[in-house]
Formats: sequence, structure tokens, C-alpha cells
Amino acid sequence: MRSRLALVATCLALLAAACRPAARPAAGPLITLAPDTSWVTRGALYEVNIRDFSQTGDLRGVTAGLDRIQASGADVIWLMPVHPVGVMNRKGPLGSAYSVRDYHAIDSAFGTAEDFQSLVRTAHERGMKVILDWVPDHTAWDHAWIREHPDWYVHDDSGRISVPRDAEGKLTDWTDVAQLDFRNPALRAAMIAEMRYWLVEAGLDGFRVDVAGFVPDAFWSECLPALRAAVPRPILLLAEWGAPRMHRLGFDLTYAWDAYSRLKGVWRGAWADSLVRAEVADVRGLPAGGMRLRFTTNHDETAWDNPPVTLFGGAAGARAAFVATALLPGRPLLYNGQEVENPQKLGLFVRDSLVWAQRDTLASRPFYRRVLDLARTDSVFLRGGGEFAAVETSAPRDVIAYRRGGTLVLVNARSRQVRFTVTGVAVDGARDLLTDRVQRGGAVALPAYGAVVLVRRAP
Repeated sequence: MRSRLALVATCLALLAAACRPAARPAAGPLITLAPDTSWVTRGALYEVNIRDFSQTGDLRGVTAGLDRIQASGADVIWLMPVHPVGVMNRKGPLGSAYSVRDYHAIDSAFGTAEDFQSLVRTAHERGMKVILDWVPDHTAWDHAWIREHPDWYVHDDSGRISVPRDAEGKLTDWTDVAQLDFRNPALRAAMIAEMRYWLVEAGLDGFRVDVAGFVPDAFWSECLPALRAAVPRPILLLAEWGAPRMHRLGFDLTYAWDAYSRLKGVWRGAWADSLVRAEVADVRGLPAGGMRLRFTTNHDETAWDNPPVTLFGGAAGARAAFVATALLPGRPLLYNGQEVENPQKLGLFVRDSLVWAQRDTLASRPFYRRVLDLARTDSVFLRGGGEFAAVETSAPRDVIAYRRGGTLVLVNARSRQVRFTVTGVAVDGARDLLTDRVQRGGAVALPAYGAVVLVRRAP
């Protein structure tokens, strides 16, 4: 890998025309999404917390564990940040991976640049893609830019560099990081150059962008076209943000946080059909081509909440919640051992190696694989493949029910059996795509946290 200074200098020159120092409006010009591509719109994501994924807690451990990821059915690996972690003002014994000390380097605890390149190359040889978690809003306090370019940071009224503010302008408690100032054209050019490097030189397939909504829209309308133009292949851009406008700025995926909150609400007793009604409205409100990231956990949720096997009432509840979520319009996500129903709460500032040998691994992994295979390969679950609509049942309090084209998804959100009928859809003789069983009769009986995906067509 070339030196960081040489690369940044080169990219600054190439991008000078895109970085006008003149004043910009608060929100830059909107762009259309890149042309539809099969892997971007068909992928199933797997988030890897490198510290915890393997016993070694490094990139080589991830490479050695690619069999596990593929066995889950996922084909897009999302790596949490690989950069050196800040030492100054760090939180916890290891600090946060989102406190970046050098955008151009690999943390020595994770391995070397060669280890990273080996992981990407091996994943590509398996037909998988790799995206990297990117943290543009702030850096560690010991990043070289603090010393070399203090004008690239936001300063408070007393002239000191500030910790980040949230989207409402309130100071966060992120005391381990310093806020970058995207009004500075040199900072914008440098950030684009750093991101471009990982696409061009390291062969990455895209980025998951941390707190993308904290960064001004004008930067994304400048940055994202530059990234797509940097390489001749399609890339995936995932924004950690929920606002639909992020799609108009050029992101492929945004977070379905509201859906996650509603799902938890249903498990706590809210009417099950309220989830579907809200999701139908949300999907209709997305810009053309916009997709939601569908999850029942991720690194933030498991760190501060509980893993699905705890949150949703055991293994059966976790599986039911995943079916209800993963087959909604968008792209599904698994996180670090979720497919073996690991009960560990994985913190962000410590290391806690995953225990892969769980009680029911032989049954759980094939189940998640079946769901992800449907989400990746069945045309009705792909973007534009089938109409998404709510379906009425005689048990609206208890059953999540929706239709994707001619396929019916029914999920019992209760810890008891529910027997019900479906309005307007003939279910007698339909085949369950999860088990290959055939539904007999017009009344559906689902066991506690049972789920079926019914279709009246040849398997």
C-alpha cells in the first residue's frame, strides 16, 4: 500500500474540480441511484465484529471463519472498522473501533494490510463481497489531522476542538472523538480521497457509513458520485440513518430502526398488524430504488439492548422475529453469531470471543440459511419482484401477516398457539417454503412463535 501522504496528495489533485471553496447551499443537488445491479439488490449482509468473531480476534480469524458466514446464507460481509483505535480519551479497556486514529491503516491488533487484502481476495474467490464500516463524522483525538489540520475540526466558543453534536445540534457524550468540519473544502477532499483509496487500492465493494445523517447532505452529494466513479464495478453504500432523503443523495440502503422498534413493541403486546401497516406506509414513502436494512440485532443493539434469543423469548421467538423482518422489502442482516442464537451481549469497548458451539446450532443455522436463501433468490422478495401489502387475518393482535407478490408471510408473535383464518387469500394446499409442508384446510394453526411462508406454486 502506498504511503498515506502520497495518496492523499494525488487524490487531492484529481478531485480539486469537485471541491469548490465557494459557498454551497445547505443541501446539495440530489442525484439518482446507480443502475440496478444483482448483487447490490440481492445481497444478504453479515456484520462482523472482528474482536469477537474468532478466538484470535483478528482479520485472519475472519478469513478462517468464512465457511461459517457462507453457511448462514449471507454473501456480503460488513466489517466493523479496521483502523487503528485512538488511545487518547479512549473508552473502556480497548476503546471504540469508531474512534479512528488513521483512516489509511490497519489496527495492529487486527493484523496487517496483507491480512486485510487476503480476506478481501478470499471472500471474492468465494463469490462474496466485502464492505467496510466508515466513520466520517469524527476522528480520534490522536489522529494526525488534529495536529496537522486543526482547521478541519469544529471548535467551540472557547476555541477548543469540540466533541460531536447530534443531528439536533446537541453535544453527545462521545468524549473519545473530535468533530470534523465539513464546511472546509480541504477536509472534504481528503475524506473522499481516503474512502476512494479503499475502493481502488484495497478492492472493497462499498461502505457502511456511520451516523451518515450527522454529516451535511452537501458532502454526500459531492462524495457519493465520486466514489461510484472511482471504480468500474457496482458498490454498495449503506447509511446508518433512517431518513428517506439519504436515498435521494445516493445511498442504496438505510436503517429500518422504526421497524425494529415496532417489532419489539409487538412482542411486548402491541397489535401485530400495526407493524405491517406502518411498514407498508414506510416503503411507499421511500424514493424510487430505496431499500431498508432489515435486522433484529446489530453491534449497537446487542451492546445496549439484548441479543434476539433473549429479547424475543428464546430460540423460537428469535426465529419468528427474523422471518417477520428479513422478508420485508429491503435487505436482511445477520450479526456475529446470530445464526447460532448466541446469547452473549457483545460490548463495544471490550473483547468477548464468541461461543460458536450453542445448544441448537445444527438446527438454527440451516433455519437462518433457508430464510436468507429466500430473501436472496426468490424473485418476490427482491426489489420490484412483488407487491408488498398487508393481509387481514382473524387474529390481528397476534399474527404478523403480509404478502409479497403471491407469497404469504404469517408469523405468530405470541408464546402460545394461535389458530386463525386469512381474508382474501386461499391457503388450502399452499406450500410452506420454510419446511416444504403443505397447508391443509382454510384455518392456519401456528405454534408458539411459529412462522410459515406460504405459496401456491410448484416448489
